[in-house]
Amino acid sequence: MDSTEDKRRRIRIQFETQVFLGFDSRDTTLEASIKNISMNGIFVETRESIDLHTPCRVEVILNAANSRLTMETQGSVCRHDAAGLGIEFKNDIEWFALFSIFEHYGKKYLENG
Repeated sequence: MDSTEDKRRRIRIQFETQVFLGFDSRDTTLEASIKNISMNGIFVETRESIDLHTPCRVEVILNAANSRLTMETQGSVCRHDAAGLGIEFKNDIEWFALFSIFEHYGKKYLENG
């Protein structure tokens, strides 16, 4: 187990969906894909390099065949590497269970829908 794995205290779900990160300090919004999510953060696949501790607005999008759900929260960059950015949420997300449910039921519905 590497040092990144050792620091994780929460369950992480491998979950791919669209995310928008808004950085006021850069006056920009970054559109990317989430690789995984937990109650207290996400890992975003991107080639952008953002300084550690940079605050951001996080907008996670869940698209289904007939609906769209948007989750918004605040966070900051807690790590970065060649694969992307780790974003730590300012507060735990209350809607974490939805990602597990959507992963199990929602994607099957989209595939069969």
